[in-house]
Amino acid sequence: MLSPIKIKFIAQAILKLPVLFLLTTTLIFFLTNIALAQESEKNDNPIKFQDSLKNRLEVGIAAGLSLNHFSKGQPQTGSNTGYTAGISVNYKLVKGISLQLEVNSLQQGGSMIRFKDDTRFDLPESFETKNVKNSSYKLNSIEIPFLINYTFKIKPLWKPSIYVGGSYAYTYNINESYQKTGNLLPGEDIIATVTASQNATNLFNASRFNLIAGANLKLPLTSRLLLLIDMRYLNGLSSARDKYSYMEKVGFGTNIRTNSFLTKLGIIMPLSSLK
Repeated sequence: MLSPIKIKFIAQAILKLPVLFLLTTTLIFFLTNIALAQESEKNDNPIKFQDSLKNRLEVGIAAGLSLNHFSKGQPQTGSNTGYTAGISVNYKLVKGISLQLEVNSLQQGGSMIRFKDDTRFDLPESFETKNVKNSSYKLNSIEIPFLINYTFKIKPLWKPSIYVGGSYAYTYNINESYQKTGNLLPGEDIIATVTASQNATNLFNASRFNLIAGANLKLPLTSRLLLLIDMRYLNGLSSARDKYSYMEKVGFGTNIRTNSFLTKLGIIMPLSSLK
């Protein structure tokens, strides 16, 4: 069952999505109206206006894998893998240039090794007060990218593109899988390792921003559909975890960001194919 905390995080994420979607959609339709107004000066036929809009829009779905890594503001950080899946709308502004809005489910994160020694506070040595913990964090997020694409014309049926943009990510749940190693019986040198997982949502920031750069290729799949091959890099612009210290030492912490490399396969449908 979902805890009240999880329900609160998910509700907040859902409430923020319509606002961002509305703003971006308003911009796209504003640009659409400008383009259609320019077309109307040349031709008064409304059917051609509709055809023009269809020729400018593409919708798609895509899914793939993410390779994630925490930034090296602290030593002992590493990588892990996750997934991504979502939908997209692409609007062609002028020849070769288009805007793209996406709504994705995305796993980011990475791994951290933490060294704990509370015996420095005069606590008795035990498995809980002195240990090494190797954790893998998966940040389950709703991500909304907004991209500017430039498409090259190499062959009539090949559509390679490069793009840049940014995204907002709202993290509603974080899972920590860890291995904790320590002396089970102090003085006896009996070393034990415990493997477990737990919710770690409260350790990280809920909202993050990413810078995106990538490339994709669209290939004909059927008479109406295109195959999408997409690769992109997400560079964390804002902190995922504030003042993290791998030694849990006050005053030695730094802000940690999460960066990701994504590979996706998808299906694109130009609305012009519905004629």
